[in-house]
Amino acid sequence: MEDANRAHHRRDRLAARRRFDEVECTISHLLRFPHPALGGRRYGEALLQGLGARGIGPGRSGVVEIGGGAGHVAEAAWRGDAGPFTRARWTAIDLSPSLTAAQKRRALEPSQPGGPHLHWAGLRADALELPLASRSLDGLVLANEVIADLPVQDGRNAGAIRLVGELARVLRPGGAALLTEFGGDFEPAPVRLLGAMAQGEHVEWSIDFRQLRAAGAQAGLAVEELPLHALLGADLSVRCASYTDLWRLRRVASCEVFAAPEAEVRRRFPLLSRVLALELPPLGSPHWPDAHARGGFAQLFRALILRRG
Repeated sequence: MEDANRAHHRRDRLAARRRFDEVECTISHLLRFPHPALGGRRYGEALLQGLGARGIGPGRSGVVEIGGGAGHVAEAAWRGDAGPFTRARWTAIDLSPSLTAAQKRRALEPSQPGGPHLHWAGLRADALELPLASRSLDGLVLANEVIADLPVQDGRNAGAIRLVGELARVLRPGGAALLTEFGGDFEPAPVRLLGAMAQGEHVEWSIDFRQLRAAGAQAGLAVEELPLHALLGADLSVRCASYTDLWRLRRVASCEVFAAPEAEVRRRFPLLSRVLALELPPLGSPHWPDAHARGGFAQLFRALILRRG
């Protein structure tokens, strides 16, 4: 039988904005605009600059992004400062027809600064069956907050482990991959996600990074793991809106689902920020991005870098 999450994304028709505002608000979505915690950079710029600082570049094949969400990272690379990845060739691979369309619209928008992305292409395909030739990529394969959607079997992140095998197959010497997700050195656990009237309902699984490190080493790849905030160069002391704060605020007011800095939130909503007891925690708090999770951005979100020597 087809995996439930695969079927969900293959048939997905939920608008990208609703998905990431209401169902699964990712770190990259909360930090998609220039942010003081990232030195005025957008998430995509900080992420790709961090990779560039570690000697990783686009090579000749550019960036292959698996599960690009609403297309903000690709946009940041084209219209911002992404270090060696700035204006690099970009290939988006996604199973969701709705998200594929959203990424295309954002990449090819002619009215935005920088104009349409001249080196962008989109493919609708499965992450576990990449439509790429073996040893064909000398650039970067990026899977940003994607692998929690892949299958788990008998307490193993089976889909994520299989993806590591696919990455080992397609990378050639000089190529690298980056996987970011929530998890740690503990067994997978489910997180049920749903929006209004159960739209977008599906289950994500935390990642056991011990399994992925072992799979990468067994496949002959060099493995490096670090906290996602370290790769981004994030200032964890900056206080800003968490998703929990925004969920409360949006019940009574109109606001962007964005980790706006504390001063901005209190200036715009002076009364509501007190009445609703908005916490506006530091980025490094266990309560950011979600006050009800077992840990926050600094504690649970990891970056796994795989390289073909």
